[in-house]
Amino acid sequence: MLTCILHRNAEKKLRLPKNNMQQLKANTFFVFTALLLLLLPQGVTAVETFSRDSEHRGIVDLSPYQIYPENRMGNGIYLDNKLLDSHPQRVILNITSIKNTKSYVYLYRAQNGVLGLDIVKNDADGDARFWKVDPEFYQYTNRDFGIQRVFRIFQDKVVPLLTHLRTGAGVATSTNHAIFYHITDSKDITRTNSSGQQITQRVYTFRLHLINRNFEKIQSLLNLQVQDVSHRLKLKWVNEYSISYKLSNGKKETVDLRKYAPKFF
Repeated sequence: MLTCILHRNAEKKLRLPKNNMQQLKANTFFVFTALLLLLLPQGVTAVETFSRDSEHRGIVDLSPYQIYPENRMGNGIYLDNKLLDSHPQRVILNITSIKNTKSYVYLYRAQNGVLGLDIVKNDADGDARFWKVDPEFYQYTNRDFGIQRVFRIFQDKVVPLLTHLRTGAGVATSTNHAIFYHITDSKDITRTNSSGQQITQRVYTFRLHLINRNFEKIQSLLNLQVQDVSHRLKLKWVNEYSISYKLSNGKKETVDLRKYAPKFF
């Protein structure tokens, strides 16, 4: 009996170091795991957020705007440290203001690689619309302020066209060209109708502007003058070098643009 008791005591003494070793291993594992959980996510996040190369420089300064981070999906555009816009499925590339307004137009690249324009509209600008004419040309109109503008995507930049004009509108596009107009003048004209009555009407004078998609330059057709009692002019391409428009009196005109801008064809 005594021998058995002594044997059990000896066995317990032998087991204690083994249990202590297991406990030590367990403690070491938990400490290591805790450190890993604390440090690893921060390290990964830092790499994803702040890694830089020739195409990812961090902040892009487009004074007075900033884009951050550069060339990253879901990045943002800032003005005076205020976020103007961000979209999880877009990479914002460039931005410009809409003259005489508090709104902005920015260039983005979608997930499929296609470029597009969008507006950051300020509520102070009232009744404003912005829409796509085709993948290269967009229009803006503000009825409250009487402003109409045309924007273009050219060589990966957003380009406002003829910014000194307040009434750029009516964009019509073809395969290789685009054309739009602005109102150069408006005045009341009194005429005598077929019944001998004198009628006063406001007449608008339009100037057309031609674009070749391969060039940045715009050709204003100074020798072509269009007048109508409507302040809108609907332009339509007849073929690759001719456009047509219809006046308020129902008369339809067709213009061969090679006569006015031969180098654009």
